[in-house]
Amino acid sequence: MTTHPRGEMTLTAEQRAAAPDAAGYAWTITEDRINTDDLVPSRVGTLGPADVHETLCKAVQKPGPHRVRFRMYDDDGIYYYGGFLTYDPELTEHLEPSWQPVQDFGMPDAGCVRISYPDRPELDCA
Repeated sequence: MTTHPRGEMTLTAEQRAAAPDAAGYAWTITEDRINTDDLVPSRVGTLGPADVHETLCKAVQKPGPHRVRFRMYDDDGIYYYGGFLTYDPELTEHLEPSWQPVQDFGMPDAGCVRISYPDRPELDCA
């Protein structure tokens, strides 16, 4: 049995063939530290990206070693969002999947510029 680093998941050939143009990573927001006053809806439960592979979308929502925890921060170092990322390394070989939650969601939504992975610090991006 092959073990992968936390956050990595390998799709089957059939799963890849069923959605050849789908993104090879998925993320979900599980903690929103800035939208707490009911003026702006909480971002908890947000999934992405828009073209996510269905299998990865389902997997990132379930606990297990196939996902890795992240935290997003603004340029002042204030912690805004927390969540999980999972990705298929074979589908993301030319893409930095650890930066994607910030690029897809954190930056456009709230100006996040840094993401850290407490369980895999080698994935941290700023």
